[in-house]
Amino acid sequence: MPTQSDTLRLTLATLLAGVLIGVIGGLFSLTLGWIDGARLDVIDLAHARALPDLLAALGFGLTGAALAALAAWLARRFAPDAPQVPAAGADAALPRSGSNLGTMSVNFAGGSLAVGAGLAVGPERPAIQMGGAIGRTVSRLLRLNRQDADLMLACTGGAGVATMFNSPLGCAAYVVETVVKRVDLRLSLTALGAGALAVGVSRLVTGRAVNFSVDALPAYHFGQLALYLLLGVLVGLVAYAQSRTIKAVAALVQRPLMPPAVRAGLIGAAAGLLAWQAPGVVGTGEAMVQSVLDGKLVLSMLALVLLIRFLLGPLSLAATTPGGYFTPALLLGALSGALFGEIAGMLLPAGAVPPTPALALVGMAVALAAIAHAPFTGILLTLETTGAFTMALPMIVAVFGAIAVIRMLKSPILSHGLESMDQGGRGGQQT
Repeated sequence: MPTQSDTLRLTLATLLAGVLIGVIGGLFSLTLGWIDGARLDVIDLAHARALPDLLAALGFGLTGAALAALAAWLARRFAPDAPQVPAAGADAALPRSGSNLGTMSVNFAGGSLAVGAGLAVGPERPAIQMGGAIGRTVSRLLRLNRQDADLMLACTGGAGVATMFNSPLGCAAYVVETVVKRVDLRLSLTALGAGALAVGVSRLVTGRAVNFSVDALPAYHFGQLALYLLLGVLVGLVAYAQSRTIKAVAALVQRPLMPPAVRAGLIGAAAGLLAWQAPGVVGTGEAMVQSVLDGKLVLSMLALVLLIRFLLGPLSLAATTPGGYFTPALLLGALSGALFGEIAGMLLPAGAVPPTPALALVGMAVALAAIAHAPFTGILLTLETTGAFTMALPMIVAVFGAIAVIRMLKSPILSHGLESMDQGGRGGQQT
């Protein structure tokens, strides 16, 4: 039974960690945004200077290779005990020991380098590691007992994710659904407190309250819920295929064909070449998500980008650089939802189909929920990162359909494949 002193220490730890995570998370978010913008500026400059296409492609390929290889090497050289891809549980995902400064530095620098290389990875995995490192440091500083230190470790990892998506509720759900897998008052309050404070501070740093802006959507009618259910089933199938693809890539990566840094370099070279040919397709995908929500992509472009990102995501994760899958999953869902809307609009009468941005928005929640096997996380994170709270019911209906599909198909949880991928990169065996 926790004593009053234990409760006070945990409260102080939550407040201190929340502030520190908010500052670091805000700076990391700004850095990634600057890198994505800088890549586009360099491409525009290359076009303005009329550089030969072959020379420019070679330069981007070599740059991508160098940045990805450096990110993978840094992770294994200076933070070998901090897995750079999602694992199956709290112990595997957030080690209790190791250099906290090294973990933070490597994940900040490595995550930035991976995005700079054009890899299709999200920011939340480095944020989890950095949040966990802060949680460990604060726990030691305030001398928390072992039980509270473990709780703080999980909650500060979730708070790190919260800063990336402006989503304290979604990331509290993430802690409960995928990390701790239990619910109690002490855990809930700590997760919510750390996440809310971290998000509040990070907003002061970044100046943004939502990651994606969504125009006002018309009210949906009851009959359209059937379409949202169908969308959930179809996106669930896409999520199933993506998880299987990642698992297949993980099995291939386990073979000791080449050193991890060399493998990362080759994947980075491919991403760099793609960056020159299709600048908006590479990287975290945040800008592309916004383009889909704004309705800027036509049917053929939606299909092409969906195919590219479907393949680029597993390859990028195979590089085992610091990076996660939340943002790539959101983009995959947005593209799938928008594509569904465009096709349904050609087949059904006018007014029967919800607006394409609404379907894209719901697709985001479905893809994340289905790939991560975390329905509350997918719904809450999407609602908070877009501010489109009126779409809660369609999201619930669609996620219900998707989860039913992946459960019937026995879809692998993404973190399991990625855990074995990381072991393969280290020469380990799949478990």
